[in-house]
Amino acid sequence: MNRRPGVFIRLLSLVVVATLASAPWAEASIKPERLNVLFISVDTLRPDFLSCYGGKTVETRNIDSLAKEGIVFTRAFAHNPLTLPSHVNMLTGTTPLAHGVHDNLGFRLSDGALTLAEHLKANGWRTAAVVGAFPLDSRFGLSQGFDLYDDWYGEKKTEADFFFVERKGEEVVRRALAWLEGQGQSRWFLFLHLFDPHQPYLPPPAYQKRYARNPYAGEVAYVDDCLGRLLERLKETGLADKTLIIFTADHGEALGEHGEESHGYFAYNCTLQVPLIFRAPARFKGGRIIAAAVSHIDIFPTLCDLLGLAKPSSLEGRSLLPLIESKKQAAAPIYFESLAPFYNRNWAPLRGVIMNGHKYLDLPLAELYDLQTDFKEEKNLHSAQASAPYQKELHALLDGAVGQERDARRKTSREEEQALRSLGYLAGSGGQKKAFQAADDLKTLLPLHLTLMEAAALHNRGNSTEAVKRLEGLIQNRKNFTTAYEYLANVYYQTGNLAKAVDTLEKGVASCPPHSQMLGKLGIYLSEMGDQKKAIQVLEEAVALDPYDAELWNYLGVAYWKLNDLEKAEQYYQKSLALDRNYAGALNNLGSLYLSRQNPDKALEFFDRSLQFDPNLASVYNGKGTALAMQGRLEEAVSVWKKAVALEPGLAMALYNLGLALVRLNRPQEALPFLEKYVELVPAGDPDRAKIMRLIESIKNKFPR
Repeated sequence: MNRRPGVFIRLLSLVVVATLASAPWAEASIKPERLNVLFISVDTLRPDFLSCYGGKTVETRNIDSLAKEGIVFTRAFAHNPLTLPSHVNMLTGTTPLAHGVHDNLGFRLSDGALTLAEHLKANGWRTAAVVGAFPLDSRFGLSQGFDLYDDWYGEKKTEADFFFVERKGEEVVRRALAWLEGQGQSRWFLFLHLFDPHQPYLPPPAYQKRYARNPYAGEVAYVDDCLGRLLERLKETGLADKTLIIFTADHGEALGEHGEESHGYFAYNCTLQVPLIFRAPARFKGGRIIAAAVSHIDIFPTLCDLLGLAKPSSLEGRSLLPLIESKKQAAAPIYFESLAPFYNRNWAPLRGVIMNGHKYLDLPLAELYDLQTDFKEEKNLHSAQASAPYQKELHALLDGAVGQERDARRKTSREEEQALRSLGYLAGSGGQKKAFQAADDLKTLLPLHLTLMEAAALHNRGNSTEAVKRLEGLIQNRKNFTTAYEYLANVYYQTGNLAKAVDTLEKGVASCPPHSQMLGKLGIYLSEMGDQKKAIQVLEEAVALDPYDAELWNYLGVAYWKLNDLEKAEQYYQKSLALDRNYAGALNNLGSLYLSRQNPDKALEFFDRSLQFDPNLASVYNGKGTALAMQGRLEEAVSVWKKAVALEPGLAMALYNLGLALVRLNRPQEALPFLEKYVELVPAGDPDRAKIMRLIESIKNKFPR
């Protein structure tokens, strides 16, 4: 893995300008209030992997074009090394000390918060967002103010491994362009989130081949090409010069620096520094570099000034327009934090401040760095005297925090937690303590975190036996390590040992503080084992801890449906959808419920809604085929069942339904391979299996091969 330094040595094709005698404004052919706004955020993108920031690993010619025509900030910082809070910072212009969203897990942006989309919408812009992955799902509150919030990337999780479905950059761009095509002459604001550089690093084959030794670089190259299609289309349609473009990242990636492989644990510059480029040829000349320290919360007020809009009083950031105009501007302290280990593991909270060219990290083992001479943070200058002014400023920020934590803090669903943990994010036991010692410092506890991540990686590479050993060792070391119990249970579940998975979770529930996600997973597994009454009891305990978890309500519905209590099942499915309108699984379950009630018309309504949000669910096609067959539309049903089998060749019920339908349509030879596959999959004692075997024998006798 190529680990490039955090200090910028050179920036290609740009001219370094400290001050200019005249302001760099161009003749404004377009009034500020008529500009479109394109806000691009690339997940997990290190600036030093962009050639316009001096990177040599990847030639990012499309992002470079924005830099050549825009203003480049070389010392821009995120406030969090995590996706959700970082985007909340950008889109509200406030830090977590005000909006209260500190982690990907357990938080939701309050409906009372003002977002950039709401502000622009109120001033006449049409608004849309297309996001690439689950951490920005609408359930977390960032959809406020968007006419379209496209987070339809399919089911949010997969039981096959530790990773969930993400939407590739080209699909994000395709959907964005489709929306733009319908805007005509309207002013628009488009927020684009490309997820690709995030772990796991799996670029498309051509990029994988080109960057075989550095797949992260391959992801960056792929994203640059995806953005090239978008930027080229803007030029072709004459929109490029009518659009203000902001390009940034939510955070960086450690790539092994300071012992961290990914992000979300420490808060060193490798994960806090981000690219930041403003391009608006109708408003200012480009090709300039600004080295002042700036942050994500400065984007919102800067946009207001560039668009000629009043700045909301809620904003904490400062407009960067004076810097763009080459005017002097006093530096402002930049608050940052990394609190996932604190909220989820009871490990020491990490907070800090950047000011006066220094960076202070407040931990039991505190750190202080001179960013002018030591941007890679290799020489800790901390002493009580040296750190005192920074500690004082940090405490002043904390004491003055408005905070909306009572609104923002929410329990996190089992589905959310599994999906986010799959990325290496943290989750676990709550009940934070207040006093922390050196033993609680993140540097001290790093080996445990790395062992957890290593166990997940081992399992994903097929070495589940070794993964189990590592996870059992972690549990032995820390009896209340919730994440380790859930990872271990997940490994057992995925390797077919459901009983062991249940046993692991039961031990975890007994050893850890009350935890809705662990209870929820235990309830789901109990339901799969057939113990619906115990499953309902456990799931209801989980719901009592977290009434906002869409998936818990859905699985409560499943358990009641299995007990043939269709009224309660429907009630809980509807509750699930009220919390997450595009939950394809709950929509599918409602369709199945209406099949049970012999109501194919209503069933089709829910199956079609489910496929709108995830067109790749084989079980939905199976249900839809059944509903069509109930309506007497057998040819259509066959076509739909074939889709189900194509998506999931081992879906026994779809094979069964398809085979019998083809026999009914007098196409027995076509039915034969589907029926034979069904027999292979179904246990010997199944009564339908014997019936199908007799049917197969009959077909073979009539049509010998």
